[in-house]
Amino acid sequence: MASLGPMPRFGLIGGSGVQVKGEDSWTVETPWGKCILAALDSQRRVVFANRHFCTKVNEQGKADYAPPHEVNFKALIWALVVNSECTGVVALSSTGTLHPETIPVGSVVAANDYYMVNPQPVTFWGHEKIGSFEIPAGGVGRMHYSPANPQDEARLAWSSRVQTALHGVLAAVREKVKFAQGQTASSWPLIPQKETVYVNTVGPRFETRAEIRSYRGIGDIVGMTCGNEWILCEELQVPYFVICFCDNACNGLSTHPQGALQEYLESKAAIGEVTSAIVYQLVEELSKGAASGYADAAPSA
Repeated sequence: MASLGPMPRFGLIGGSGVQVKGEDSWTVETPWGKCILAALDSQRRVVFANRHFCTKVNEQGKADYAPPHEVNFKALIWALVVNSECTGVVALSSTGTLHPETIPVGSVVAANDYYMVNPQPVTFWGHEKIGSFEIPAGGVGRMHYSPANPQDEARLAWSSRVQTALHGVLAAVREKVKFAQGQTASSWPLIPQKETVYVNTVGPRFETRAEIRSYRGIGDIVGMTCGNEWILCEELQVPYFVICFCDNACNGLSTHPQGALQEYLESKAAIGEVTSAIVYQLVEELSKGAASGYADAAPSA
């Protein structure tokens, strides 16, 4: 295993559009399989995992692309939280908006709750030291807890830390970002006084119009990955903060005169610049000013 930097350390998860420059990467073995990680700062305090290019490792030790339904989320989260001892995780995700009238294409929002569509349980329970009401000495994890608890002190502290780290981003990219209804410069990317719900579908296909109509009564944005990561981080008692880039209106909801695809293409470049700025700023702040010349980003689910 690679020699990591001083504590605390933090995890950053990106999609296939977040590319890491340089050779500062390594492979870790977990009980669930291999995972490729990389350092985003010279101190190696910010540990990066590309969810689509980290757990499907070929015979040459290189990563193959894993679509959302094939990502090994257990290996990914275990590698960051247990192997790398990250005390907080930030995830970046490309999403579709279920309410383009209030959360427009081109906006960036942080979700604070999630809804899982997939029928299969996502859990470490039954295989690791997880599930007891009282965690024994040396044990890790939990099963009986309130997911996405808005009163969780560790979660609130991590959310505040990430928001503080992002304060310098908005001024630089304001012309590239649309605000969701109720969003302010001081609250961004959160929407104050709102429960912003991430609906996690199975993938890899997009949702049908009928599915989207039903999800509109449940949530605000749709993705295929972050709910899985969120659950596993919570089981391991590590706070998780997800930043969602709304680069498309969900199936049947686009009002763009040239259709949903053109709307997506027009928003993609601007969202990519915002993603790059966010990655750079997070690395700078979480590593306490260390050089961060490795990150180059564009949005991805």
